[in-house]
Amino acid sequence: MKTQVKMIGDTMVVTMDGRLDFETQEPLKQDLSRIMQKTKTDSAATKIIFNLEKLEFVGSSGISNFIQTLKDFGTRAPVKPRYCNVKSEFKKVMKAFDEEADFEFYDNEDRARKSFDQ
Repeated sequence: MKTQVKMIGDTMVVTMDGRLDFETQEPLKQDLSRIMQKTKTDSAATKIIFNLEKLEFVGSSGISNFIQTLKDFGTRAPVKPRYCNVKSEFKKVMKAFDEEADFEFYDNEDRARKSFDQ
């Protein structure tokens, strides 16, 4: 799994591409740690969108760790992250683990970006 970051104004878009499985957990945590550091040093990057369009769901191995990693990231982020292009199987599982309503889902990046202004 690859994690790519692009800046659009004051919004950081994190795209995850590839297969989600148990082996990808540690590299993902490291990538998100670097992203969190960037939001702390770059005052422009306060809004974060996770685009999961190219992420492939591979069984249940590692999914709970993946969700916990995203939840942990969200609690440290300056503004609650948004999630877009989330496939239905990911959305179902994420909602099942989302007791505190940590995840906000949007159809696309544009709608997720606009949600920060509401």
